[in-house]
Amino acid sequence: MTYKRIFLLLAFGAAVAAGGSFAGAEDPPKDNVDLEAVRAAVNELKQKKVVDVLALENGEEEAFLGVYNRWEEVRWAYRERRNILVEELRAALTETPDSRPLGEILDDVDAVDAESRGSEDRLRTEFRQLLSEEQYAKLLLFEHGFNLRLRRLVQEQQRQAPPHAVEPAKP
Repeated sequence: MTYKRIFLLLAFGAAVAAGGSFAGAEDPPKDNVDLEAVRAAVNELKQKKVVDVLALENGEEEAFLGVYNRWEEVRWAYRERRNILVEELRAALTETPDSRPLGEILDDVDAVDAESRGSEDRLRTEFRQLLSEEQYAKLLLFEHGFNLRLRRLVQEQQRQAPPHAVEPAKP
């Protein structure tokens, strides 16, 4: 599979996972998108690219990928937990009868964010121990560029979607 194809697949999966619509097209049913497969394809692509960018040798590669894969898992887990809390916030603001108190949800969001930052800091320390300063700088630039390219692809997919059919207002 080509990098562009994987990026497009990722962009589609990311937009669906984030609950975004493709500007106008009917929202694709989440059931038809295997988000785990999308995530696995993205992770495989990222691993290959980052190993190339960092010019890691076999011994270095194995140690690095152990930390890198843990980093990716931690980030996905926090993102998923935070997305659930954001949905709870949305429900609380619309005063859904079964929603938790707003303050309680906000405390949970703050706790997840703080926990995420702490985990990220610990993993970055591990990277700094495994990599040279130049490799660590390249890693940060790679991550930034990869995420920026992903965002742009999602936006591009949204712009290219057919216009949304407007339903007539019901009396």
